[in-house]
Amino acid sequence: MEKNLLSTLRDIFILKIDKNNNILDSYTKNGYFEKNGNLEDHFSSSQIKDISILEKGHTLILRNKDKVFKGYIEKEKDHFYLYLHDITKFDNMEIRFQQSLENLTSKKQELQAIFDLAANGISILDCNGKFLYANKFFQNMMGYTMEELYKESCISLSSAEYEKPSKTAVEKAVKYGSIERFRKICITKSGVPINASMSLSYIKSTNEIVMITSDITQDIQYQEELKKQVEIEVAKRTEQYEIMSHQSRLAAMGEMINSIAHQWKQPLNGLGLIVQGLRHISNQQNIDKTLLKEIEIEIMEKITFMSQTIDDFSTFFKRSKQKERFDVLQAINETLRLIDAQLNSSRIKLTINDKKLIHKDITGFVNEFRQVVLNLINNAMDAINASKQENPSINITLENKNIDLVIYIEDNGGGITAENMKKIFDPYFTTKDKGSGIGLYMSKIIIEHHMKGSLRVKNYNNGAKFIISLEQTGKK
Repeated sequence: MEKNLLSTLRDIFILKIDKNNNILDSYTKNGYFEKNGNLEDHFSSSQIKDISILEKGHTLILRNKDKVFKGYIEKEKDHFYLYLHDITKFDNMEIRFQQSLENLTSKKQELQAIFDLAANGISILDCNGKFLYANKFFQNMMGYTMEELYKESCISLSSAEYEKPSKTAVEKAVKYGSIERFRKICITKSGVPINASMSLSYIKSTNEIVMITSDITQDIQYQEELKKQVEIEVAKRTEQYEIMSHQSRLAAMGEMINSIAHQWKQPLNGLGLIVQGLRHISNQQNIDKTLLKEIEIEIMEKITFMSQTIDDFSTFFKRSKQKERFDVLQAINETLRLIDAQLNSSRIKLTINDKKLIHKDITGFVNEFRQVVLNLINNAMDAINASKQENPSINITLENKNIDLVIYIEDNGGGITAENMKKIFDPYFTTKDKGSGIGLYMSKIIIEHHMKGSLRVKNYNNGAKFIISLEQTGKK
């Protein structure tokens, strides 16, 4: 062999060595192995021993502090040739590869542990929904071993009515990439139906589907129980509301009976005087027919007034079955007419300021609205009478603000204490000796829940100011 030719071979080292492991000659490109050196300068005694017993045609790996070699020999009578190939860079790559492989194996084991310990069923499907793998949670949830699942699919484990939707879900996952929170009923190996929520994600590179399954049977049962409980509570609250509404109307009726007494007192006195006058007239020989006609007209006016009063009260207590469009100013005036006599009896001056009112229509329950106005005016009268004001007054102001019609009912009855202000709308809270404590509570319910408005109160000047805000009809 030609020395020059050999020396041009990259990463190839050829050493001529005698029986004492002395290097007689070296054929290298970079002079890594010096001539007249010894193998012990480069390799350990155990590696040299391996070289000595190496047979032709076999190879071995030799390492020193710098390099890694792959070598084989050719033996002569009194010496041998050692052929070495520098594989250091390949060995480093192998080491890194081995480390990477070990890291990947470790990560795989970690992921496998997470996979199996997950609190949801995780499974791998082929593009037709057949099981390729499923974690322990899914196996336990469905009652199948992995060997049994290989023969099944997410479609075959579905209840009959969900087989077709399940197949469609698999097809959509492949087509669109994912399907989230698909709900269906699965059948376990023992035949028990469970409610399941599934999310599917298609992995295009492997043509596989990752499916995460959650057993939501208990959640649905809880929701059903909660729904029943809510229905029971709603029924209780509805019953309670009906009772309180009835109590409120009875309380209002008691106020009305008192109002009727005031409304009828004057006409009844008038009728009594007329009857006494008729007795005097009947003793006269010549009865003036014109006078009798005037008396008849006056009697009928008083009877008509009393009859109208009864009609007004009767209408007031009719329950509104559905919302209707009504004139809020007219409804207030009709309500005030019912307690006009009481206002006069208490010498209370009531004024209505509607100068800023342009749109007067609202939609709601007109009789319930009248009940609210009546309750607020009665409370104002009670406060005024209790505080014994010298110039008692109630002012009602109506104005349009944006889309709302706002009603202010203000009195000079001394206002509300800070302690009572916090509880003024609470059910059964009252400051009156014989009060029911449900008037203001029901007023707030009517305005805010039935008519979607708001009812507030604050102290203003020397009294309380109630503020009702209602949406004007057609002003959205």
